[in-house]
Amino acid sequence: MYIKEDDLKLNEWQFSQRKYLPYEIKIRLSETRIREWYDNWDGQVYLSYSGGIDSTVLLHMIRKVIGDHVPAVFSNTGMEFPEIVRFARKASGEYVEIAPRDKNGKRILYRDVVMKYGYPLVSKETAMKIRKLRHGNLSDRYRNYLLNGDERGKMGVLSKKWRPLLTAPFDTSEKCCDVMKKAPFKKYHKDTGRVPYIGVTQDEGIMRARQYAHTGCNVYDGNTVKSQPIGFWTRQDVLRYVTENDIEICSVYGDIGRRSNGELYTTGEQRTGCMFCAFGAHLESEPNRFQRMQVTHPKCYEKCMRPLDQGGLGMTIPLDYIGIPYTTWEGLGQMNLKEFMNVKEGCNPADERLSARERFEKKSWNQLGTRLEPTE
Repeated sequence: MYIKEDDLKLNEWQFSQRKYLPYEIKIRLSETRIREWYDNWDGQVYLSYSGGIDSTVLLHMIRKVIGDHVPAVFSNTGMEFPEIVRFARKASGEYVEIAPRDKNGKRILYRDVVMKYGYPLVSKETAMKIRKLRHGNLSDRYRNYLLNGDERGKMGVLSKKWRPLLTAPFDTSEKCCDVMKKAPFKKYHKDTGRVPYIGVTQDEGIMRARQYAHTGCNVYDGNTVKSQPIGFWTRQDVLRYVTENDIEICSVYGDIGRRSNGELYTTGEQRTGCMFCAFGAHLESEPNRFQRMQVTHPKCYEKCMRPLDQGGLGMTIPLDYIGIPYTTWEGLGQMNLKEFMNVKEGCNPADERLSARERFEKKSWNQLGTRLEPTE
C-alpha cells in the first residue's frame, strides 16, 4: 500500500517547498501519485472531470500514465457554461455524465436549491454562518461565538460587513455545492465503488491551499478519500503544461497568451465554475462575472436576472443588496448623463451617485450604527 508520511500531512515548510519545485520534478511527482492511487485501489478509480483547464490537464496525465479506461465523470449541474458542457463531452477515453437528482430520480435545478436554501453569496464560510444564524438550532454559546467570538479569539466570527444578510429579504446558504456537485459524485462512488482523482490546484483559493497542505496529494482514509495529484501546481504550471503538450482547452477560456515578463494568461474567462454562483464576486474588478455574462451569454444572463416568480433565478435582488454590479454599458446600450447618474425625482442625488458597493456599506452602517472596518 502506497501510503507515504508526507501524503498524510504536510508541514508549512514542506508545502512551500513542494509549490516551488522545478516544473519537471512536479510533473514526475504528479505522475507518481497518479500511479500510486491507481495501484492502491486496484484500478477502481475515476476522474472528477469539470471540463476546466485544471481537470483537462489531469485528464491528459491520467491518459498518459494509466490509459483510456479510467472514467472521466462529469456532473452536469445545469450551471456550467454551455461551451464547457460541449467540451466535456469530447473528453478522450471513457466518459460518464451524471446530474443532481432527488431520491425519486427527478432532476434538481439550481432554482430549486435557491428557493429551498438560499443564494450562494460572499464565500462558503460566510454563507454557512449566515444560514446557521438565521435558521440553525444553535446553542447560546455557539451563536455568541459566531457573532462575538469567545476566549479563544474571533477567528470564526461573522464579519460585521455581512451582517445585514441576517435580515435580508432572501436566504443565503452554502448548500448549493453540496446538492449540485458533491451529492452526484457521492452517489456515483456508492454505485460503483470507485474513488476520485480531483483536479484542484493550490492557486484556487486559501482554503484549498490549506486543505492540500493538511492532507498532501493522496488521502487514503477519513471522510473524503481522494487523490489531488496536481494540488501543489500553480496556475503558471498548468498553462505551461497545456502549451507544451498542445492540449485543447475549452473555448470559453480564449487563447493562452504570454506577457512581456513571461507570465502566461488566458484571454477569456480565468475560472469556469458555476455561471450563476456569486461566491467571491464581491472581490472582482469590473467587468465582473455577471457583467461579462450579460455580453457573452445574454440568454443565460436573462434567466439569471429574471425574477423567481417569473421562472428565473432572481439574482438582481441579492446582487443589489450586497452591492455587486451586474450591468454594463454594452448590455444596456449607450446611456446619457441623466441615465448614468440615475437621478430620479424624489431621490437623494448624492445617494444615487454612490456605487453599488457603497450603497451596501451605507446600509450596513445604518443597521449596525457603526462604520465598518474594511474587509476583503
